[in-house]
Amino acid sequence: MDNIGVYEVSRPSLMSLLLSMIFSSGILLTSVINNTNSKILSFIGYAWVIFCLIVAIVLLYRIITIRRFIEIKILPDSIIVGNKEIEANRIENIYVRGYFKSVIGIKPVDHKFAPYRLCFSFLDREYRGMKELTTWAERNQVKLSQKRFLRWL
Repeated sequence: MDNIGVYEVSRPSLMSLLLSMIFSSGILLTSVINNTNSKILSFIGYAWVIFCLIVAIVLLYRIITIRRFIEIKILPDSIIVGNKEIEANRIENIYVRGYFKSVIGIKPVDHKFAPYRLCFSFLDREYRGMKELTTWAERNQVKLSQKRFLRWL
């Protein structure tokens, strides 16, 4: 089982999502505190603030614990992203978002969204890596889509 290619990649940043969740939680919290008219709306507001804070804590945990720079290995019948190997027949779609600094997301068959652990951007040799990934997808009959995609935390 020879390696076709090994590339240095980075995971997409979660800082913008973390900051937006903290900002929206703060705005919502001040709105809920100032709203004394409806108890039901206050309860829903507090529940939403708690949800946003839980998501912010999960994002902070991910930022601290997940390695930012990893390797991707393109094998003849599978791809290894970090330490997770995924076979071609288990991939439903490979999404490519953006042009200059593309973010690639691999969506497995049994997932609704591309998991964060299977999202990456090439650090160097991006053109060569994208070309090899496209060739691999065509050879293994995996759909490759150039569009925006959702990723799961």
